[in-house]
Amino acid sequence: MSDIDADSYIGHENLELLSQRYRFNDWLFNEVSHGLQGNILEVGSGIGTFTEKLINSFPASHLTLTDISPTYIKALKEKYSNNENISVCRLDLNNKRDYESIGYKKFDSIIAINVLEHVENDELALVQLFNMLKENGILVILVPSHKFLYNVIDKSVGHFRRYSKKDLEAKIRKTGFTIDKFHYFNLLGMIGWFINGNLFKNSKISDTGLKIFDQLVPVLKYGEMMIGKRTGLSIICYLKK
Repeated sequence: MSDIDADSYIGHENLELLSQRYRFNDWLFNEVSHGLQGNILEVGSGIGTFTEKLINSFPASHLTLTDISPTYIKALKEKYSNNENISVCRLDLNNKRDYESIGYKKFDSIIAINVLEHVENDELALVQLFNMLKENGILVILVPSHKFLYNVIDKSVGHFRRYSKKDLEAKIRKTGFTIDKFHYFNLLGMIGWFINGNLFKNSKISDTGLKIFDQLVPVLKYGEMMIGKRTGLSIICYLKK
C-alpha cells in the first residue's frame, strides 16, 4: 500500500460527505467505543471525523492519531499541535518500520474504523496491531461486510475487499486475538449501497441519500435493537489480546 495524497484521492469527497452526517456518526461511534481506555491508538484518522469524539469521550487518555496520507497527517499535526495529549504519526499498515517507529506493547486500546479493507495484506496488519497492544488490550475494528456488495464505490475508494463473517473470523484467529464481540451494523445501508453501486454503478455516494439516511437514524437504531444485528453493511469486532 503506497502513500495516498488526499488531494488526489477519489474517496476524499465521500469522506467529507460522511463527516457531515452527525446522527449516523454518533450512532457508529457509540457502537465502537465501548471499553476504550488508557493509551489509545486511532488507525486511519483521516480528516478527524472520529478524533474529536475520542478526545471528548476520553479526556484523560493519550491519543496517537495515524494515517498514510501526508495531507491528512499534516492537517492533523497543525490542528492538534497545542494538545499535549495527542501525537500524530504516519502509519502504513503494510510497512513494519512504521509500526516499529510508533512502538510495540504500547497501547491499551486500538480503534480502526473502515481501515483493513484498504490494506492489501490485512493479516499482517492484524498481527502487527496485536503486537502494539499491551497485555489484555483491545482492538476494535469496523469493516465492510458481504462480498456480493463489492462494487464501483468500493473500487473508487480503494477497497481491496469486503468481508464475509467466516473469512474475517478465520483471519482473526490466526493472529492470537480472541473475539470478545462480533456483530453486524447498519442494515438499511445495505440497500442504499446495493442500489447506488451495484445497480446504478455510481461511484459517488449520494449526498441527498445520506441526508435522508441521517434523519432516519433514530428509527434505524430502534429497528436494529428490535430485530437484532443479524446482518448489515458493516461488521464490528471487539478483539482482546
